[in-house]
Amino acid sequence: MKLEYFFILLIICFLTSCANIEAESKNYISDVSIKADKLSCDGILMENYTGTIDKSEFFYGESIKMFYDNITGFTLKDSLVYPEMDIFIMNKKGDTIMSNPNLFKDKNSGFTEADLRLRSELTFANPMFPNNDYILNINIRDKHSDAYFILNKNFSVIHSTLLKMKTEGLTYDIQYLFSNSRKVAVLDNKIKRNEIVYLLIHNLKGYDVDAYGQADILASIRLTDADGNLINENTDLFPNLVNATDLKEQLYASIQLTGKSFKNPVTCVFKIKDNNSSHNLETTFNLTVED
Repeated sequence: MKLEYFFILLIICFLTSCANIEAESKNYISDVSIKADKLSCDGILMENYTGTIDKSEFFYGESIKMFYDNITGFTLKDSLVYPEMDIFIMNKKGDTIMSNPNLFKDKNSGFTEADLRLRSELTFANPMFPNNDYILNINIRDKHSDAYFILNKNFSVIHSTLLKMKTEGLTYDIQYLFSNSRKVAVLDNKIKRNEIVYLLIHNLKGYDVDAYGQADILASIRLTDADGNLINENTDLFPNLVNATDLKEQLYASIQLTGKSFKNPVTCVFKIKDNNSSHNLETTFNLTVED
């Protein structure tokens, strides 16, 4: 039952191509604190797949990139620079929940100042969870001097606002939409025709489990267009008993809207019910399908 995919929580890389990070009219992020000595940059751009953003509240599963525009001050060695970077995530108590030091320790080659395009990538997922506040700490250093650039940013992780839930007896920790085609959490309600999207539910609880570790679950999904026309329906997603461990770890339902003509938005209704206790949950969301 578990959907096999992996979130890349933290990635650091250099872009040595001439990628243009200046086209978004220099909308640098504002809600950060910087402490630096010798290293400096014009500003920091943040983006997700919808474009340039400046915020401190992120959906669970959201992925961002941070670009350090025109970062300078590194000591030149044979006309090359050699940065180093650490990334840490702390909770509000100050406990470090994610530690990624010396991200370039295995990278021996340097970069010309003209080619250096330094960026950080972050996905707001486990061990970060909705309804919690965190602190992001990024420490950029020069391998050949004591120069540094330290960024601190307070942020919070929230549940997806695209989903509307009604529940009676069943509970969950996280529920969100994930595009398997793009490998990203869906932040708006826009998807492409034929794109595969999953509704993911983590740590579902409240159903009865038999002596063999099985749960008797009834689940359905129904898709209708803006005129109320039925696009697709499956009234028995789990015709057999379900392993309760798998059900708790991750439950998912897949959605793919193909070439059939329909009027946007498409309303998706997912229902799940424990046949033994009658505990139930209903999730509704709208999708706008683009060509």
